[in-house]
Amino acid sequence: MFSPEDYASIFNARADAYHEAMGRWPDARDAEFTTLFKDMSVKPGMHVIDVPSGGGYLARYLPDDVSLHHLETSELFARLFEEEAHAGSKHPLTLCELENLPEQDNSTDLACSLAGLHHIEDKTPLFKELFRVLKPGGWARIADAHSESATAAFLDGWMGNHNSMGHHGWYLNEGTLSTLQEIGFTDVTAINEEYHWVFSSEHEAATYCKRLFGIDLANVNEVREGIREHLGFETNANGAIGLRWSLFYISARKP
Repeated sequence: MFSPEDYASIFNARADAYHEAMGRWPDARDAEFTTLFKDMSVKPGMHVIDVPSGGGYLARYLPDDVSLHHLETSELFARLFEEEAHAGSKHPLTLCELENLPEQDNSTDLACSLAGLHHIEDKTPLFKELFRVLKPGGWARIADAHSESATAAFLDGWMGNHNSMGHHGWYLNEGTLSTLQEIGFTDVTAINEEYHWVFSSEHEAATYCKRLFGIDLANVNEVREGIREHLGFETNANGAIGLRWSLFYISARKP
């Protein structure tokens, strides 16, 4: 296995497989994305940033009349965005460094970061940048796995053991809240939300995860068994299959 890599290095190697999974099953993670905006009104004309934005997946969960800027560090994700996901999109994507976001001071109403920060060991420079670019009264919404969650255990355990790149994450926890407060954020709250990724079958869920996570050392049936053992499946009232998942959702306001 390789030593732990940062976000850009990881996805310059395997963003294409991740992007394929998101394209084939675009609705699978609806609950994950919509929960990011729970109890929040996203209004017309708001300026929103998504960092790191991957292939631009957040856009479909926002009104068309917001100003959305995708900020990304992986060149491959940026190319896939331009070529496939949002060709002609009015919402641009800019390649940048996380410690130097291409946004003016006090310019942003809402800063979002979903499920990418566990690939980044030192999050403080990014958090400082979010504070800088947010308007007074603006909000940061940050979500990733909690360090003590079944999600984190699966990613760094079974999944990493069946991925030739390995996997080591730096996950969110209560210390993350203290870091945000030290930077100057107020109204810092967090909740671990449990929900499902939804598919038509366990086989479909396993195929999705195999591509999304780059699981190249196990076949689809083995992936299905790994998910069943470490996370679990449930069947909803409509007969759809739910893969159990959870993220730690943080809200923080710039005063």
